[in-house]
Amino acid sequence: MARARLLFALSALVAASTTVAACSPSVSSSAPQDPFAAPIVPGQSARASAGFGGGHGTIDAPTPRSGSGTVTVALVGGAQLPTETAQEFTKATGFTVAVVPVDGVDAVAKAEADVVLGLDGADALQASAAGTVADAAPQDTTTLAGTAVDGAPAAVAYGRDDVCVIADKSWMSANNRPLPTSFADLSSPRVRALLAVPDPASSSVGRAFVQEAASQTGEGLGTFVQSLSPRVDATLGAAIGAWTAGDRVSDAYLSEVVGSASGASGAYPLVVAPRSLAAAAATNTGADSFGAPVSSTCIARIMYAAATTAPASDGAESLIAWLQGETAQRSLATTGAAYPIDGVLAADTKASWLMGITGEAVVADETMGSLDAMNAWLATWSSALAAPAPAPTTEPAPEPTTEPQASPAADPAQDEAGATGDDARSEEHTSELQSPAM
Repeated sequence: MARARLLFALSALVAASTTVAACSPSVSSSAPQDPFAAPIVPGQSARASAGFGGGHGTIDAPTPRSGSGTVTVALVGGAQLPTETAQEFTKATGFTVAVVPVDGVDAVAKAEADVVLGLDGADALQASAAGTVADAAPQDTTTLAGTAVDGAPAAVAYGRDDVCVIADKSWMSANNRPLPTSFADLSSPRVRALLAVPDPASSSVGRAFVQEAASQTGEGLGTFVQSLSPRVDATLGAAIGAWTAGDRVSDAYLSEVVGSASGASGAYPLVVAPRSLAAAAATNTGADSFGAPVSSTCIARIMYAAATTAPASDGAESLIAWLQGETAQRSLATTGAAYPIDGVLAADTKASWLMGITGEAVVADETMGSLDAMNAWLATWSSALAAPAPAPTTEPAPEPTTEPQASPAADPAQDEAGATGDDARSEEHTSELQSPAM
């Protein structure tokens, strides 16, 4: 009898194991098999905590000043300075941090900040031209070789966070919609009405998306934009709130994004956002995400810090120097706030598993260019949205209209059903997130 009970128990265990395996979500190939076996803490890799030895930083960072008082930090366009990272800075230097999120570089002056974080190359040029950042880097602080911004000498690189279309993988799969494989796919009938974009006129993230569109389409930018049917939101936070996986984004991330609301989600499974959004929408294992950056839509962006005055305050100088050091770089990677500019420190972190960056961390910042050209692209975007191309349909064509269609109906997939004749699939569209099998 005892042998029979043992065989029954083993059979039950095998059956239970099979069931759990069938329901487990897929994870990144570089993620640990058991992310809970060796908990990750800022400044320490999973391999190091498991006894394999960890890598060390390669940047010869300056020693940050010690002192007291509060450093006010403006965070541009979804840039993050997580609480745990700020606490590490306070522990190392004695300075405390207060953050002020802003959606675009035009709002930096109103933040009355000591330091600006999250500038990309275009932001740095614009801020430098407007005089909202200093005309020189802090004493003894220089940016990493290959990251200097001509025309913005105060900009010091500390990370990378490309702007991409981020897809809700579960929604796209459940509704039988293909993930875009090229930038042109964004205007295809099955995809074109599924996209939420922060307003390029006021959002650094939205502006970067228009730059990438201009890069990929050239003189065809206007035609491409006319073929889109995006929802355009006033802020990055509002665009994330319209994303079908918006309620999966951590409150900590949303607290540093302008216009965001905790637990908000909408009807749009594609959203233009920084890669770090994928890390902020991690599953409960921390090794996979509800969001996937679509690599063919990404524009490479180096993240820069800059003091707002010269000479910089002691606290500002201290923070900029500290961000280049190993502890800060590792903390940014562990939290997924940014891919570290010191790329060796990304191993075994959310940044490595979820942000989709491969190869060297230091690349050419693709946002840098003529401010006049940027203004021309933004004007083309606005005028093209105001006169969209008619959607293909099997029904008689409606009367022509010149009204903007920047905010389509709440059910974008149903809007495009006539374009494919696939009414059965369009009825499957739902604004609720289809969660991965657990």
